[in-house]
Order: sequence, then structure tokens, then C-alpha cells
Amino acid sequence: MISSQIGLLASIFIYMFFMLGVGFWASTKISETKDYIIAGGKLGVWLSFGTIFATWFGAETCMGSSRTAYEQGFPGVIADPFGAGLCLILAGLFFVKIFHRLKIETVIDFFEMRYGRKVALVLSFLYIPVYLGWIGGQLLAFGLILNALTGLPVMLSIIISTAVVLLYTYWGGMWADAVTDLFQMFFIVLGLLVLFPIVMKDAGGLAGLKAAVPEEFFHFRPHSTSATDWLNYAQAWMIVGLGSLPAQDLIQRMLSPKSETIAKWCTLSAGLFYIVIGLVPVLLGIAGRVVLPGNNGDSILIHLASKYLSLPLMTLLIGALLSAIMSSADSALIAPAGIIGHNIVSFINPKAPEHLKLQVCKWSIPAVGILSLMMALYFQNVYELCTNAWGILLVGVAAPLIFGIYWKKANAAGAWAGVLGGTGAWTLLSLVLPEDAPCQLYGFLVSCVSLIIFSLLTRAHGSPAPSAGFNSR
Repeated sequence: MISSQIGLLASIFIYMFFMLGVGFWASTKISETKDYIIAGGKLGVWLSFGTIFATWFGAETCMGSSRTAYEQGFPGVIADPFGAGLCLILAGLFFVKIFHRLKIETVIDFFEMRYGRKVALVLSFLYIPVYLGWIGGQLLAFGLILNALTGLPVMLSIIISTAVVLLYTYWGGMWADAVTDLFQMFFIVLGLLVLFPIVMKDAGGLAGLKAAVPEEFFHFRPHSTSATDWLNYAQAWMIVGLGSLPAQDLIQRMLSPKSETIAKWCTLSAGLFYIVIGLVPVLLGIAGRVVLPGNNGDSILIHLASKYLSLPLMTLLIGALLSAIMSSADSALIAPAGIIGHNIVSFINPKAPEHLKLQVCKWSIPAVGILSLMMALYFQNVYELCTNAWGILLVGVAAPLIFGIYWKKANAAGAWAGVLGGTGAWTLLSLVLPEDAPCQLYGFLVSCVSLIIFSLLTRAHGSPAPSAGFNSR
């Protein structure tokens, strides 16, 4: 047993050193913030597809979804993978072309172009806590894996994972992210597909699984007449399906490919592939109820691997899980770092030289990482950290983005109302309504209505004119 743990740990650390090597290599390609944030807009098909898929397929998909599926079945995992896959499909169909033609580097560039400097500045700071929660979720999942495998304390495991991800992301930025994501995608898919047929066979196949768990575990929609159930169902689709459309890490990946066509089709295909592969940890989580009935659902993938896989195959699966987590964590780190270095520095000092922006981008990586580490240690719940992070984008940012692109009358006053109205309504309703109330859905609707009303009321006073690039869509 001890020799197996040593072998597993050795494999994990070899893999981590490989990631560090890629990060150091990628650092040679960095000369300006554009290289650091969007890889200079030079990614080809495979790197583009790999980084989109691997970024989305993170801790919440592997560890969070499998645990939630173990407890609730399909009704508990609508947000991810289904809503997350929907987000990528919508992005490919309706947003990639627009952002590529605007030639921007961050989502804040779009908000400044559309609504003006003040709105963009406020949104710059709103994005920071969003990514603290998401990064914290990835780091926590990493710690849970090492703890389940080796018995190392969770805190020590999280600190180790944080150090590795911070180092290679600091060195190589988006280039390191894209290259490591391609390897990580391969390990994710291979590792899950090795475990899946073994567990499903022991569980009696899909038919045996359906017979052994409660019927509602395979309900894809509510089977009740309760309005609250249906509203929560809609919210589950929207939390990521619409809430992640303004996500900086997604927009970075739409801007990094070297052509609009590559960006569009890689985003669409990654969304479809994500839903298919995302079903695997969901079904494994449900199967865990049958083959490991005494388990409580925590780290269910690790426990399944320990029961069914030999050491080499288990090492492969652990590599896959770590890959999924690291690919999302590094992407999430670059997102706020890009906003801080590219946008916030420019707001503070419009004449800031390029080398200063690049240095701020780099040093924002450890700063954001340490804050995320503190959040991970405080909350201790992967799915909660991630869904709360997405919720902020849904209630405060999604409406200004969507209306800003597709409604010409949207203006700065409307954007202010949408941001403040949505986040304010969500915060207030969360305090006064029952815990199962769809407060994020209500917040999004308030954001939309507020934006429309205030844009119409203030249309006579004018608004920031969209640039020529925006109008060319």
C-alpha cells in the first residue's frame, strides 16, 4: 500500500514538473500583454479546441458534478455539464464573430467601447471576486484528490497545487495555458473513458442503473406542477448557459484563435463535445450509489478508481482529474490578471507603458491565487464556490453584454441600472426569500428590465457611441 502511494505521488509530481517546463518554454513567446492575455491571437485549430474544452471541464464538472449526481441524479447537474455546454454553443453561434471583429483583448474593452470608461471601470472590479470563487473551487478540488489518495492534509495539498499552477501560469500566460490544456484534454478524456465502462458493467449497465436508483435520478426536467421547481430548473440552465457568456476566460479563448472561422467552429464543437464527455462523471456519480452504497458521495471518482483500477490505470485517471482542475485554474487566473494589467492599469494611468502592463499582469497571478487559496480554505465546497461565482456574472453582467450587442438603444445609464439592479435584487432576495427560491433568475430578470427602462428614459441624453468596429458586425 505504501509503495503504491509513493508510486502515485511520484507520477503526480512528474506530471507537475512537466507542466512547469511547458510554462517556462511558453515564457519565451511573451513580449507584450496581447501575447500574455490572448496568445497574440495566433492559436491554430487543435490548441484552440483544446483550451476551450479543457478550460470548461474543471473541478465542478469532475468532482462537483459526480458528487451532486451521486446525491441528486440528473436534476442536480443541469447547470453543469448541460448549461455549460449550452453556453459554448451560444457563444459560437452569436458572439465569436462580433468579438473577433472588434479586435479587443478583454471583455472590459467591449464594455468601455459600448458604454464608456466609468461603466468599464466598475465592471473591472466586479470581475475580481467572480474569479476568486472559481479558482478557489479548483484549488479545493485538487486538495481533496491528494488527501483522498495519499492522506496528506487538505491544506498542504491545496498549497502544493496552488504553487504549481501559479508558477507555470505566471511564466507563460495564455501560451502556457493553451499548450498545457491540449495535453490536459487528452488525459481528461482518456482517463474518464477508461473508468466508465468498468464501473457501468458492474452496475448492470444503464438499464441496471435505472432500476437500482430512485426514478427521479434520471428525470431531465421537473415532474411537478410547482412554479418554484420550474423556475429553479430555468435558473439552472441560465446560471452557466447565460451567466458565463461574459466570462473573461471564455472571451479570451474566442479571441486567441488566428481566424474568426477557427474560433467559431472550435467553440461550437467544444460545446457539443463537452456535453457528451460531461455525461461520464455524472453517470459515474449515479453508479457510485449502486457499487459503493456506503459512500457519502465525497470524492466519489477517487473511490471508484481505488476500487476498480490497477495502479497504472488509477494513475492515468488521477492525472486526468488533476488535468481538468489545473486547466480550469490556470485559465481562471489569467482572466482577472488580464483585466487588472490591461484595463485597470490603463484606467489609473492612460499613458502606462506596455512593459508595466505586462508586469502587472504577471504579478496579479500570485496575488489572485493567494486570495483564492484563502477562499477555498474558508468555503470547503467545490460546487458552491463555482456556482456562486457564475451567479454574479448572470445577475450583474450578462444583460449589459447581451443587450449591448443586440439592442442599439442600450446606453450607459441602462448598463448602470442593469448591473446595480440585478446584483442588488439578488442580494436582497437571497436574504428575505426561502433558500430554494430562484434568486439568481430573479436578479437576472431585474437586471434586464432595469437596463431597458433606464435606457429608454435617458435616451434623449445620448450615450457612448459604439466604435466603427462594433457597428461592422
